[in-house]
Amino acid sequence: MTPGRAAGQRRPRPRLVLGAAVLVLAAAACVVSPDVTVFVLPADKVKAPPPPGGFGGEERYQRGHYLEVQRYLESLPPATLDASAVNMALYGKVLLARGDYEAAWRALERARALEPRAVRRAEVEWALSQGAILWNDFASAEEYASAAVRDGYGLVPGFLHFLAALRDVDVYSGVAVGQSGEAEFDMHGFNLIRVPVRVNGVDSAAIIDSGAVYTIVTRSFASEVHVRVIPDSRASGRGLHKKEFPVDFGVIGELDFAGFSLKEVPVMVMPDEAMLFDTTRGPFPVPIVLGLHLLKEFTNEIDYGARRMRWTRADFRVPKRSPDQNLFFRGGRLFARGSIDRNGFYQFLLDTGSEPTLMTTAGTARAGLPPSNKVFPKKVYGLGKTQVEWGRIQEVTIGLAGYGARFQNLAVKEDDSAFEDGIVGTSLLQYFRVRIDFARMVLSLDEGS
Repeated sequence: MTPGRAAGQRRPRPRLVLGAAVLVLAAAACVVSPDVTVFVLPADKVKAPPPPGGFGGEERYQRGHYLEVQRYLESLPPATLDASAVNMALYGKVLLARGDYEAAWRALERARALEPRAVRRAEVEWALSQGAILWNDFASAEEYASAAVRDGYGLVPGFLHFLAALRDVDVYSGVAVGQSGEAEFDMHGFNLIRVPVRVNGVDSAAIIDSGAVYTIVTRSFASEVHVRVIPDSRASGRGLHKKEFPVDFGVIGELDFAGFSLKEVPVMVMPDEAMLFDTTRGPFPVPIVLGLHLLKEFTNEIDYGARRMRWTRADFRVPKRSPDQNLFFRGGRLFARGSIDRNGFYQFLLDTGSEPTLMTTAGTARAGLPPSNKVFPKKVYGLGKTQVEWGRIQEVTIGLAGYGARFQNLAVKEDDSAFEDGIVGTSLLQYFRVRIDFARMVLSLDEGS
């Protein structure tokens, strides 16, 4: 059998994932400007972690050591690996993190067949659903998600209705593999990329936000441009600062940007007030955000210095075998493999929709850094206009894609349960020409002018 429908009858195609009870959305537009020094940091100057052992595989997976866990599992005798539901589930999750759903599907289906416990089987079925979403196979995604719910997994009905509505929709059609286009962008209002777009014939501007799981539109804009809202698709959204708000799902019939005309674009529809950012220049409305599930259909090249972005349509479904892979999927979001103070490896949310680069308190603890010092008062806003207090680290070096960035007074977000160690935002990316190659899952940085 090949990956596809829950019965294994249909081959999957590109698409991404959600959270269980709530949906994890874009990281915020926040104004924090630490001093930063950028320098070349070769891979051999970063201390790699020891290989995982027989009892540390799951923990190392949680830490984002996907390549190391994969090597460990593949070092086991094939019969030993194939006979263990636990190991096969872990193997599948690692391959799924790499973006290789076809390989992950085989491992996860084997784990599903071996697993007698409903609660564990539900986790495997949800992982299979996420992989199918990543490949745009919504029919298989719905069937696996429904199976997970029957086995006790907590998915909201609105999300299942969303998957069902897209079973026979050819999402992101209209642009051939290899087709390229460019557009100038501005960073109006705050330090985020805004590109001109046309949505169902209506001109607008969209923020490029790799930290958003899906493309997002406001409720009023959805009404103005006649987004096809999916009936009974209500769910809950959650921004960077944990405030929840209602969301629905829909489809944009035609989205034009950079010379492309992209058809059938899945979107989340959010309250207008959740997409109104308060900045030092006053309120800044954001009608549309282009999120990760769309962006992964392209190789994205961002030249911050020239204020230009180039997209090239790519086939995300190709096997992921690059030894240089440093991008991974987790919970529907995109993470970059990095280092902290020249020690590896840590996972950073790669978020073009966040002004600051920051760490989480969970990440500082895992890296053994001193507790952050509180900074009062500081108002920063994210989705839902939520306010938060930040801490800071006086000095820390973040390594990413062959470069190091030494920060003074780096912001720290209070989140002791986060599996991400930090967020890489515009305050770091702006120093580079950035290339996000989703077909290979490789982030490349070149020093900008």
